Amino acid sequence: MANLPPDIHRPMTQKKTSTNRGERWIEVLDKPLLALAILTILVYLFDLLRGLGDWRTTWLGFSLLIDGIFVVDLLLKLRVYGMSYVQTPWFMIDLISCLPLIDAIAIGVKPIRAVRFVRGFRILRILRGLRILRALRSIPAFDQFVKDASAGQKEKAVHHSMNLGLIGMTVTVLLFIVLSRKHMENNFIARIDSEVKGNVSSATLKALGGSLTLPGSDDRFFSRELVIDGQHQTAYFDMEPVEERSDEVEFFVILGMMTSMLFLMYIIAYHQLDVTQTQLRGLLNLALPKQVSERFLIDPHSYVQKSRMPATILFMDFVGFTKTCEGLAHDPDRLSAHLEAAMDRLVNEIVKYDLIIDKFIGDAVMSFRGGPLVNGEPADHAYRSVRAALASTRALAELDDPYFHRVKIGGASGNDCLIGAFGTSARLSYTILGDAVNLAARLEPASGQCGTKNLFCEHTIMLCTGRSDLAWRRWGRIRVAGKAAPVNVYEAFDLDTEGDTSFISTFQRALDAFERNDFDLARDLFLLADSQRPGGDEPSRLYVPRCERLLLGGPPAGWEPVLNIHK
Repeated sequence: MANLPPDIHRPMTQKKTSTNRGERWIEVLDKPLLALAILTILVYLFDLLRGLGDWRTTWLGFSLLIDGIFVVDLLLKLRVYGMSYVQTPWFMIDLISCLPLIDAIAIGVKPIRAVRFVRGFRILRILRGLRILRALRSIPAFDQFVKDASAGQKEKAVHHSMNLGLIGMTVTVLLFIVLSRKHMENNFIARIDSEVKGNVSSATLKALGGSLTLPGSDDRFFSRELVIDGQHQTAYFDMEPVEERSDEVEFFVILGMMTSMLFLMYIIAYHQLDVTQTQLRGLLNLALPKQVSERFLIDPHSYVQKSRMPATILFMDFVGFTKTCEGLAHDPDRLSAHLEAAMDRLVNEIVKYDLIIDKFIGDAVMSFRGGPLVNGEPADHAYRSVRAALASTRALAELDDPYFHRVKIGGASGNDCLIGAFGTSARLSYTILGDAVNLAARLEPASGQCGTKNLFCEHTIMLCTGRSDLAWRRWGRIRVAGKAAPVNVYEAFDLDTEGDTSFISTFQRALDAFERNDFDLARDLFLLADSQRPGGDEPSRLYVPRCERLLLGGPPAGWEPVLNIHK
């Protein structure tokens, strides 16, 4: 490929740079222009009350400069954004902000000033207050709505309606002011005409505001041929009283309009904020635990806070997931549907007992209870976690899914868990760290190897002491990966649903015999425990062959009644 000239991309680069520079200028000018708009509104209202006095001429020149600035702002946005800007409501607001230039240009042009409708354009300065609506851009949902408006016909229709509404409001206010002024003029003239019929005295003429002297060129007046003190003369009547009354009406109309506009903006902003929070809450609940998202909405800084507190951690994992994936490899949609249905059952129970869902790891789910986002003592955390584990097992059994009907559960409690947002500077995740987390993660696969539905550490059972709805059996001691010392592990039972629990005491007697090397008695008791439990007792069946092997060859040197878990 031939080498391209080094400046082949220069026009495109220059255009992009120019656009970026224009966008920066627009952003820089946005707030100062809003301040100018508010200034012109306030001065205009002050002028309606005849408050400018001798400064009125100076202000007219200054307002002409401001009008020109608004025109430059409009042209700059058209140059930078093009038609995409024209299709937004902001274009109509900025266009309305430029219309008072018509009034400013017409100040010294008598033929134009004679058209009363043109005089009405001065009131469009007040409509610059619509620029305040641009403050809605600070609301993420509203700004995103404007940016995405071209995505569908519905959004285009809404923007079209907003533009028509702005035009309608502009025309309505303009017509109201012009027509009300015209109505007051007609009434004033009609009143004068009714008072000057026949012979009029000089005193009456003066009382009516009339004069025999021709007013100045800048004054508004009308004339009448009258009989004054018996002589036919031309009388001139100043329209200043009409101007004053009209300005007063205009002042209160505009003040009411601005108040209504601010009130409407408040309602829209409040509604958009409510919608935004609802949408944000929904999005956060998809990405974060409910407790975390609710706290984050109230106090965003709380997300990065970390604390050391007691907690109980649960790990749940479906039995036979790998085999199921292999069997349904040809039908991933079916696999996904069954997995989602089963996972929903687990999650519903976890949420029911107010555990924080930490993360999903393939077919596994990690949750915990503890930290500043939940209420309760360590004993309450442990009890709720155990109840969630038992309820999850029962819910999965009730689902009777052909592929996911059993779950392995490991749980552990700790007094000094680190809870908060962890990760990188670019991405954080609300989670829990600590030795208890590692132990719970090891007990989850251990429950499958031990033939139990769940396994908990000794600290958890101590925290649950006195709970009359729970029963526990000590499975024995195991050594998990990453820990040199063996730990006692326990299986939890729900006394409300378990039925006959005599097998538990028999198992405990068998385990005691096994740990004191009485393998013959231990085997018989394990067989008895297996027969006592309806459907059999898998942990007892696992211990029987261990006893038989030890009976045949005897325990080797250094043997200890500990099961090594390698996963």
